[in-house]
Amino acid sequence: MDRETLKALDFYRIKEMLAGFCATDIGRERVQQLLPTLTRKQVETEFDRLEELLTLVAEPPVAGLVDIRRLLLQTEAGGILTPDELLQVKRVCTTITSCQEYFRQYANRLSTLRPLVDLITDVSELQRQIERVVDDSGAIKDTASERLLEVRIELRKRRNLLVERMEQMLEKEPEWFEGTVMVRRERFVLPVRIEFKNQVPGVVHSVSASGQTVFIEPLETIAEQNRLQELRDGEQEEIARLRRELSMRVWQNAQALRAGIAAIAEIDVLLAKRRFTIKFNCNRPQIDDNGRLALFQAKHPLLVTHKTEVVPLDFQPPDGVKIVVVSGPNAGGKTVVLKTLGVCTLLLKCGMFIPAAGRSQLPWFDDVFADIGDEQSLEADVSSFTAHIHRLKQILSDADEHSLVLVDEIGSATAPEEGSALAITVLEELRNRDVFTVATTHFNSLKAFVQNETGMVNAGMEFRNGPTYRLIMGLPGDSSAFEIAERSGLPREIITRAKKRMGSEWIDFKAKLQELEKELQAAIRVRQEAEVQRVQAEMMVRDYEKRLKDFDVWQNQERRRFLQEQERELKERRREIEKLVRELREHRADHDSIVRAKGFVEQELSNVEKRIRAVGDAVAGTETAVPVFRVGDIVEAEVFRRQGRVVENKGERVVVEFGNIKLEIDARGLKLAQPAPNHRQENTSEEFEFVPKLNLRGMTRDEAEIALSRFLSEAVMAGAQELSILHGKGTGTLRQMLWKKLRQDARVAEIRFAEPAAGGMGVTVIKLRSPAGKGNG
Repeated sequence: MDRETLKALDFYRIKEMLAGFCATDIGRERVQQLLPTLTRKQVETEFDRLEELLTLVAEPPVAGLVDIRRLLLQTEAGGILTPDELLQVKRVCTTITSCQEYFRQYANRLSTLRPLVDLITDVSELQRQIERVVDDSGAIKDTASERLLEVRIELRKRRNLLVERMEQMLEKEPEWFEGTVMVRRERFVLPVRIEFKNQVPGVVHSVSASGQTVFIEPLETIAEQNRLQELRDGEQEEIARLRRELSMRVWQNAQALRAGIAAIAEIDVLLAKRRFTIKFNCNRPQIDDNGRLALFQAKHPLLVTHKTEVVPLDFQPPDGVKIVVVSGPNAGGKTVVLKTLGVCTLLLKCGMFIPAAGRSQLPWFDDVFADIGDEQSLEADVSSFTAHIHRLKQILSDADEHSLVLVDEIGSATAPEEGSALAITVLEELRNRDVFTVATTHFNSLKAFVQNETGMVNAGMEFRNGPTYRLIMGLPGDSSAFEIAERSGLPREIITRAKKRMGSEWIDFKAKLQELEKELQAAIRVRQEAEVQRVQAEMMVRDYEKRLKDFDVWQNQERRRFLQEQERELKERRREIEKLVRELREHRADHDSIVRAKGFVEQELSNVEKRIRAVGDAVAGTETAVPVFRVGDIVEAEVFRRQGRVVENKGERVVVEFGNIKLEIDARGLKLAQPAPNHRQENTSEEFEFVPKLNLRGMTRDEAEIALSRFLSEAVMAGAQELSILHGKGTGTLRQMLWKKLRQDARVAEIRFAEPAAGGMGVTVIKLRSPAGKGNG
């Protein structure tokens, strides 16, 4: 994309605006390098990342990032960093760590940002090492090392003693001295008046500007001051060693630091795009594969910045149109249309949302060509028209079906007849090449040509007692030169004479334009009314669907409630069945009693199963298939959780043998536990084998309650007297639930813990009431 196009479409000014939204210098540097050259895949990825970033409540703390890339190169070359430079490195480490902590709280919400965030590696150890040595002012801490602490303690002690000693000398002969103890070239000296300089033996370091004061290091302090200098040298050596070590650490972490800096700089650019999006109410455009272009409520960012009120642009050519010719009055907004369309395309190709409504769509343009503004050059001896022709030549040479062409005042700056003919020819050529082109004009002959030409359409800027800046698609705009001249104060008689010179053809043409505008306004009103009716219809449909959905929810809730009631009824029937079995065993019932009991059980089970299955099928919305069982299959009855053997298959009904009792049950209430063996034995009947032990360990409270209920029912049916339940010691939760349930069960006569050798407090032993005892009671 050439520089002339980017300049004409204000791209560089918008980049400066975007850079202003960056929080770091590196981010601003990246924005300055930004060009609309991303591939479509890169744009979609950038859109996804920006969309994800917009969902985060706060912004990551990137502002502390400084540019230390030069310092990293310095350490790689063996250089030693100063404390201030180490402080910069620490600041970068702190920013990297803060960003890691920020994104960690959104870990479950990150998707497209995840690969970028993963580039931010941990440098917290380097941060701690620098913090241990360098304080926030850039000074080396006393506690940076034991050696440094020892040296500094001794240095301060000796320095204080030396200063006290020299102050005593001042107090002893105050008339000899001018002031207090001073420092010259890191040596402590006394300011001696010139007339007493021979009274203080020592080394003269300097003389005051007036010559009246001599700065002397007393002879008796030289040895002590030499010791102080040795300590200072030792201090600097230790500081140099610490700096070397930290510089080596920085070099070892250079790769991680570079990766973190690059990732955070990229995040800073994304944050700038996020702020730009919020500032200008931008939205993600749809990239249309069929070449359709539609902008709704679009606004040029520069206009929004400099004006309090901006009329939004709606730009939607009819399908199949490749050439749009925009006409209308001067200063009516024609050029703004070109620039807004161009800016939206450039922003899209930079991976940015566009300042338009969310339903806006743009084709994918590989290139954009713009000829906007006066390119006249006095130095190159090029006129405005010549520059315009040179630009059209370049466009015709390079533009193809994947290009967007924007031309302001096509064919202008020359005779209208010739300019109009050139404009028509150029637009015909671009239309034939399928190049999407938007051009502005004042030529009436060009407007008339476009009005009836296939693949072309007129669009006009509205003028109602002044420009409204609204674009009307399908209708050419009037230049309104006479109206503007009159509003600008040109004498009325001059305007009247000028109109007479235009002739009847111009008057007829203008009248036709006004008539077309009236028809168009009427059509717009009809369309708006239809749109209102469509929206109302959609609202009614949504309201109906919501009510239907609410009804379905209510209906399912009612069905589930009914199902729960039936399940409770089923539990009651199970208790009646258990009671009936006990009575049969207690009274040693005859054959007729057993037959009647069997019929009652089968009838009750059948009724309950039908009601539960009817409701269950309604809730599920599907019809349950009837399973097929073979004679000899071991099946489990879902109703009372017992296993038995299939002895006869009657289609939807199956006869199952439970010990010595045979029941006819709906096949849909059974599930296969064990297939029948290949060599079936005829007329086999197995007694039900009950194991008087139950293991509840590992079960939840609800699971344990269900298992306990089933266990007791089977124990009663089997005639068991003593049972053991393993629940473990643990927290005692299962044991408390178990004992509560057992105390409430009338079938239980005794509850106790097992003997220590049998499990102690981890096992509960229960005794059931004997059928005879219960009958006698």
